[in-house]
Amino acid sequence: MVEQTFSVVGLRCAGCVEIVTAALTTLERVNSVSIDLDAEGVSTVRISAAVEVTREQVQAALANAGDFSIVG
Repeated sequence: MVEQTFSVVGLRCAGCVEIVTAALTTLERVNSVSIDLDAEGVSTVRISAAVEVTREQVQAALANAGDFSIVG
């Protein structure tokens, strides 16, 4: 099991958290997603997967879900 953390901007509410969680759980072999929401800044997104997901895969899923992006 691989645990990864990403800093993401664009999440403003619980609805955004649901959208991003749904988008990321569609990535192959992702088991779970948890998000610490910071509506005024950078939220922390944790992904647990059977294999490592790339930054590009995560960014593509975020972009398809809305105006969300990885920072840092």
